Amino acid sequence: MLGQVVDVTSPLGPPGAQPSGSRFSSRLRPVADGDPALRAVLERTRAQLGSQTATVLLLDETSGKLHPVAAVGFGRRWRTASLVSIGQGFAGRVASTRRPLSVDRTGGDPVVNPVLRASPVVSLLGVPLLDGDRVVGVLHVGFHDRRAFDAGEVAQLEEAGAELVRALAAGAFHEAQAAALALQRSLLPTLHDVDGLELAARYLPADGELGGDWYDVMELPDDRVGIVMGDVMGHGLHAAVVMGRLRSALRAYALDDEDPAVVLHRLDRMLCHFEAGTTATVLYVVARPPFTELRFSCAGHLAPVRARTDGHVRRVDLEPDVLLGMDPTAPRSSSTLALAPGESLAMFTDGLVEMRRTGGVDPYWEQLERIERGFSAADHPELACSRILTEAVGDETTDDDIALLVMRRTAAG
Repeated sequence: MLGQVVDVTSPLGPPGAQPSGSRFSSRLRPVADGDPALRAVLERTRAQLGSQTATVLLLDETSGKLHPVAAVGFGRRWRTASLVSIGQGFAGRVASTRRPLSVDRTGGDPVVNPVLRASPVVSLLGVPLLDGDRVVGVLHVGFHDRRAFDAGEVAQLEEAGAELVRALAAGAFHEAQAAALALQRSLLPTLHDVDGLELAARYLPADGELGGDWYDVMELPDDRVGIVMGDVMGHGLHAAVVMGRLRSALRAYALDDEDPAVVLHRLDRMLCHFEAGTTATVLYVVARPPFTELRFSCAGHLAPVRARTDGHVRRVDLEPDVLLGMDPTAPRSSSTLALAPGESLAMFTDGLVEMRRTGGVDPYWEQLERIERGFSAADHPELACSRILTEAVGDETTDDDIALLVMRRTAAG
């Protein structure tokens, strides 16, 4: 049936059965995005089946969403792919039904991932990754032509999926980098929409060392919501550890004071005293429903970009205070920003605007223009994140981590 997801397999579980849990089995090891050993399995699978693409998504242990961790056939653009909710899109259907499925996109498109939607892939075959009775991910292959899949091809893809699960369980992938990334991600919150505000975020690790980028969203007393984007200068484990300490301290200070400037002043004192020689930038925003006004303080961080409902997208005009770690006595100020219903705000770290592209480093303003081209208030924040990263990063390598958070005030807010 054209344009619809079709069951192509013998039963792996009862039709419509939901995954039995949103966390990996404890015996499965973390895996780094784009791990070379993981990509090698995908390349072998693509060669065996003659497909143009192969992609693996793993079930995120905190959000309960499928997270694309490696793909071949899309260049580096796969990193900008969106997270997939169980039951939504092709991969989400594979996970929720626990069965191998196929789809022909020529008669309608059940695919929700913008990277896949923009590709010339016509036919897809996908299988669930099972660890015992638990769904832990999805493996799918794509073809540029229309085709029906026979039992042999389904069996081949199932075996490739089983190989991936065995390798994860055995820790066959690069554990040092994976463990560092697991530490980083353990400090990033699982985002969910709040009354009047839609939220989505992405963290893209650098192709080199781990960094100290982070974002946070906190539900605070008196219906306040705190939103943070920060970046500890430097790379490696030290930057990640300091990032964790700053995140925890900021959360504690945010409970006691409503003024963002006071919170950052106390955070600066902590950093200067306990982490002398380390600097960081932070943008801290506080608001209450219905989020008509955002109150913020900026410690040397990049200004956010606002997308209006009339299509106007521009960087917010602000003068940042000195970054953290320089002078604990430096004055700090709080400002306000009006946010109309339907408007969106994008906050990000400098890895997104300091891209080293083929042929040299682009000026900051050119990268900012790319962000603005990819950003629209008409998009849900999840889609907005994908489009911003596609436009600003694309197939390029990333020398620095990238954190990106998009919020949109709902029309009812």
